[in-house]
Amino acid sequence: MNWHMIIYGLIVVVLKSVGVTLFLLYFPPSFGSTKNSLMPTSRYGTVCPQNWDFHQRRCFFLSTSELSWNKSKDDCASKGSTLAIVDTPEKLEYLQHIANAEKYFIGLTYQSAEKKWRWINNSVFNGNITHQNQNFNCVTIGLTKTFDAASCDVSYRWICEKNPE
Repeated sequence: MNWHMIIYGLIVVVLKSVGVTLFLLYFPPSFGSTKNSLMPTSRYGTVCPQNWDFHQRRCFFLSTSELSWNKSKDDCASKGSTLAIVDTPEKLEYLQHIANAEKYFIGLTYQSAEKKWRWINNSVFNGNITHQNQNFNCVTIGLTKTFDAASCDVSYRWICEKNPE
């Protein structure tokens, strides 16, 4: 038996394996347009659209542009989602972590007729909001570790939320 041939064959197999592994790691799994493709997330069997993050069985989209609160709400609706409802401390911590030092609109507004803060799903908010004495009727998160009242007409980034597909 020719040992040189066996060694050369093993070297070729190892090099091909390394090459395929590097190719799969550094290139997208599909080619062509990926605009509407779904990307697997950290939990098996659940997917969020590309450029969305998965956390606690929900998909989140953080915008990179800025719009008013109403236009942000409309953009989320066009994506089959709503502005984020940040109703648990874990969700707030997660979103503030990925928001870094940017301010993002969320789905919380002040209902002046009721004198209550309500989520976009109409549930009542029972937490604390900073700067609420300045006639600001919308809320941002991200720059600080709190819910901050903000003008609905000023443009900020926004966070959309929806169920995985």
